[in-house]
Amino acid sequence: MTADGFLAQKQRHPLAMTAAVAINIAAVTALLLAKTGWVPPIETILIGENIPLPPDPKPVEVEKAPETPVKKEPVYIPPQPVPTANGNDNAISGTDVLPPVRTAGGTDAGTGATPIPTPTPTPVPVLTGAAPDPRFADDFQPSYPPQLMRTGVEGITVVKVLIGTDGRVKQVAIVSTDDPLFADATERQALRRWRFRPATRDGIAVESWKQMTVRFELRG
Repeated sequence: MTADGFLAQKQRHPLAMTAAVAINIAAVTALLLAKTGWVPPIETILIGENIPLPPDPKPVEVEKAPETPVKKEPVYIPPQPVPTANGNDNAISGTDVLPPVRTAGGTDAGTGATPIPTPTPTPVPVLTGAAPDPRFADDFQPSYPPQLMRTGVEGITVVKVLIGTDGRVKQVAIVSTDDPLFADATERQALRRWRFRPATRDGIAVESWKQMTVRFELRG
């Protein structure tokens, strides 16, 4: 078979012809694109993947500083007017701030200082001693003991008498005597006949002791 016969047979094959045409077209297109700079669009597909988040960190406990107590200042509430009996509401109300009160000891009230108490003077009681009642002046001299009168003996007797609130003698105490007969005569007279104006304390009668001296003398 000659070369012409092979070429003639090859050109008559349809698939070979189609492939040759396609290759030529592709070559020409590539040359054109290379000259013009045009690039055919390329479809891009993004594929996402979920990344798990890290676990939440544990909360860190922060030590709190101790709270300082807030000192509350006292709130002054002014006094409300007090309605009077006749229905008038315009009563006198207190003032906002009162001045310090000066106490007797010289310390301001409300400052916390304890005032020094001023001692109250104790009143001195008025005392009045007992005295012989002048209405019974003649009854104070005892009777002279007969034995001592006959012998001419004289003497003195000193006694203490307890005088009651009624002026009578309640008790006799012998302080001294020149003769027991003088003492006996004096004691009897005091308990029976002596009368006094009682002692007083602030005008009130009280019991009291009083010392008395009795003289026994002979008159010529």
